[in-house]
Amino acid sequence: VKDETGKVLTQKEYYSNNVLKNTDVNIRSRVQQDLQDRQGYINGNYPGSKLKLYNRFTGLYKGKEFNLGANLTIEKDPGETNYADYYSGYLELSNWKFVNKIIAGDYTLNFGQGLGLWTSLAYSKGSEAVNIVKKNNYEIDAYRSTNEVQFFRGGAVNVAFGNFNFFAFYSDNYFDASVDTTLNELSSIYFDGNHRTISEQNRKNSSKEQLLGGRVFADYRFFRLGVTYWTSKFSKPFTPDSTKQLFNFSGDKANMLSVDYDIIYKNFNLFGEFARSQSSNVAALSALQISITKFAEVIFLYRNYPENFVPVHSFGFGENNGNTYNENGFYAGLSIKPLKDLYVETYFDQFKFPYRTYYNPVPTTGNDFLLNTEYKVAKGFLVYMKYRNKNKEESRSVIDEYNREVNKIDNRNQMNFRLGFDYDISGTVRVRSRYEYVMVKYGNFGGNNKGLLFFTDLKAFVMKNLSVSTRFILFQTDDYDSRVYEYEEDLRGVMSNVALYGRGTRWYLLLKYKPFKSVELAAKYSATYYDGVKSIGTGNDMIQGDINNRFNLGLEILF
Repeated sequence: VKDETGKVLTQKEYYSNNVLKNTDVNIRSRVQQDLQDRQGYINGNYPGSKLKLYNRFTGLYKGKEFNLGANLTIEKDPGETNYADYYSGYLELSNWKFVNKIIAGDYTLNFGQGLGLWTSLAYSKGSEAVNIVKKNNYEIDAYRSTNEVQFFRGGAVNVAFGNFNFFAFYSDNYFDASVDTTLNELSSIYFDGNHRTISEQNRKNSSKEQLLGGRVFADYRFFRLGVTYWTSKFSKPFTPDSTKQLFNFSGDKANMLSVDYDIIYKNFNLFGEFARSQSSNVAALSALQISITKFAEVIFLYRNYPENFVPVHSFGFGENNGNTYNENGFYAGLSIKPLKDLYVETYFDQFKFPYRTYYNPVPTTGNDFLLNTEYKVAKGFLVYMKYRNKNKEESRSVIDEYNREVNKIDNRNQMNFRLGFDYDISGTVRVRSRYEYVMVKYGNFGGNNKGLLFFTDLKAFVMKNLSVSTRFILFQTDDYDSRVYEYEEDLRGVMSNVALYGRGTRWYLLLKYKPFKSVELAAKYSATYYDGVKSIGTGNDMIQGDINNRFNLGLEILF
């Protein structure tokens, strides 16, 4: 091996004498703060500072015979007093002989199509009609995020022998939940991770789950088959409100047995999964994806999740993203490229909820249609159009002829239309604009409303190591029901998908500066102005006035 100085060494000498040269160390730190005082800070219900602090330290050594990784993540949410309110970490050994991966600490498990075991977030339906449907993660993964509930804490191992992969995992992890102190029972789990008020602090780590399981996975290239089983016990039993949902999980024990398959023959791909929960009911998903030509793909998917399936760690494809129960439906998607620079994605999804839900006292149905096109007009100039129309039966509170407030089932139709363009003026300047219109109509009891959004943004590299991104947004909606969303650029690791409603403007300015090749500084200021309002939000999160603004500062170091 020749190193960067030109010196020639044997491979063994290179790896033994150059440990640091094969080691990556990443440090990510950021500070976020709302500049306005929310009601919780004024009345003392939020005793901590407004700062949201995040620090992550990740290391990876890539050796000749194995890889070794480690991570430590620490976070404090706004209003919390403990600067290490959330912490997470792991040690990981991978690519060592027949061992694919060993993790001690925090990890996620994602197998099959999500019916039996899937703990990471995933998308079900989106602008891509075909390729987004199939889940392709068949392994354990180290956990580096800050969702304080959806991960396991313990140990997991994956070993390979020939065409077979074997998995074993154990977890003993606490979670936030509401506890009935009289009966010592749980009623609900909380996913927000906030520990500001006294009630939020009381439910922190109020219960835990012990989980044990394994998986066998056979991979013959054109044919893949996996079998997964796990069982878990909770420290306190669940007793949900049966007047709202009869088949919610109850008790203190859960288990799951699932079989997933993935068969590829020429231009056909058949995949799916069957899963049996502790309720002895079986959920199923099966899909067929076909490459018709080089420029066209089609997919057909059927799902059947019984109302009494009662999963605990599932995240299957569906209308209610991640709620893998009380739903069946048929999905058809098509992706084509009719012209050299024209892409068309479209799908139609027909679904039904065969049993009552928390909000709807009777079975309901619905359908969803999307058409998304992108056309490359010229080099660096892209025009896109998106149309979506969704019908869904919902329960509404209305006033009847006797002036009584009653619940009725009504059909809610939402139409979204989006038109925009991206234009790379040069290698250093990009302009983007979008117009979006939303129309919500109800079939029987009125209440129609609409919303619109327009934004334009500019991203430019004003210097070799400095980029500037800015966006200006106009929005107007009749109410929250017709709210509009816009995904915007932010610090590394921060997802900003902002919901806007009412009438007003929003803008942000994002600066990213790399003083050195391995160091990046980023700062973002954003402000939303609401016309004609005296306050924003409700309860402890209410802000007096018509402006909601925030400042974010981030640092990324890579050795």
